[in-house]
Amino acid sequence: MAKQKNIKQTVFRVGGLKGDHCRDRIEHTLSHLHGVTSVKVDLAGRQVAVNHDEAITASGYIEETLQSLGYSIQG
Repeated sequence: MAKQKNIKQTVFRVGGLKGDHCRDRIEHTLSHLHGVTSVKVDLAGRQVAVNHDEAITASGYIEETLQSLGYSIQG
């Protein structure tokens, strides 16, 4: 029997979101990270919600990836 993963949602306030191309880029990149199960970008709220396996993907890793794409993490 397979062990069920502990899925956690982390929401990031992100600066620099400008439109659909930003949403598509973030969703595409983060969805390919190991342990990430889903990504939803809210352009109006400037938030990125990431569902991920808490045992595999630490929020710092996701933050680093967002910053490497040129976005800032806000409080």
